[in-house]
Amino acid sequence: MPLRFERIVFLSVLSALCFSASRASALAVPIGTVPSGANPTVVRVGIVIRNLVGIDEVKESWQLTGLLIAKWTDSSLRYRPRGRGQLYRDLPTTMWKPSFEFTNEDRPTDFRFVDFYVQPNGTVVFVQTFNATLSTNLDLRRFPFDSQSLPIVVQARGDDLDRTILRADPQGSSLPNRGYAGLAQWAPTALTEQLGTVAGSASKASDVEFDVKVRRNPGSYVYKFIVPLLLLVIISWVTFWLSHEEFRTKDQLGSAVSTLLIIVAFNITATSVLPRTEYITYIDAILFTCFVFVVVSIAAIVGTHLLQIRYSEKRALAVRRFTGYALPLAFLLTQLILFLEFHIAG
Repeated sequence: MPLRFERIVFLSVLSALCFSASRASALAVPIGTVPSGANPTVVRVGIVIRNLVGIDEVKESWQLTGLLIAKWTDSSLRYRPRGRGQLYRDLPTTMWKPSFEFTNEDRPTDFRFVDFYVQPNGTVVFVQTFNATLSTNLDLRRFPFDSQSLPIVVQARGDDLDRTILRADPQGSSLPNRGYAGLAQWAPTALTEQLGTVAGSASKASDVEFDVKVRRNPGSYVYKFIVPLLLLVIISWVTFWLSHEEFRTKDQLGSAVSTLLIIVAFNITATSVLPRTEYITYIDAILFTCFVFVVVSIAAIVGTHLLQIRYSEKRALAVRRFTGYALPLAFLLTQLILFLEFHIAG
């Protein structure tokens, strides 16, 4: 009888222990709260830019890689850390987490899971890496001294569009200043964010637009295009500064025409390198004015020659001397007006 009683007690204690262990394990598995249209969840979105891969000025698209970080608060997942090292608790991937997409993506974005955890205060963090190709309207009027704003428009996808309220997370966004983060021609300067509304959404769902500010490095265009063009124009003026006895009209005309042909060939070569736009860019204006002033130089040479034949050599030399001063001044004034028009007024 005592042996049977001891066996009953042993089985009861064992059952109680098993029940407690199963209950503890059940409580250890977080369930989380699934939002709904009537009770949406506020999700803070941040972006970490890792690398600018490329900017296509013809297709008006750009490619980048980075991290998309979403944070929200779920009071049902709060817990008391047992030690200083328990700063977060991993969550199962089967739990609800928002699904995102880029509104201005040129092709479907490749999102990859990185991390999913909760902090003791109930803050849930969901991290994904992405490789995206996005589209935007580039303003190249100041090319090659232009700066661009490259947008990243984030919105929820599918059912999450109506059951989430997106907010920007400036603290969770960053733009690295490492050398590989930019491009040879472009350098990222700032990252800003603003809220918007999803177009066509009946519930006026929100989206978050991040703007990556980039600045072009104009050095290669200055030394390869602008400086040679200016030197070619100056060469067309040399004949006005030298003695008329050393440079006859035939020599002057030959030098100016040769310069004009070089600028035409230069313009044809530059067309394959410079961006093609429906509007005039700053470098297009420089090319055109250089061409015009060389043509004016040729016209001035022909005019002084006709003046010398029909009237007097003295009057022709006076006009030639005046042209040698007037053309450089007019050219400098024209370039100043272009600069003000494209970089200040425009």
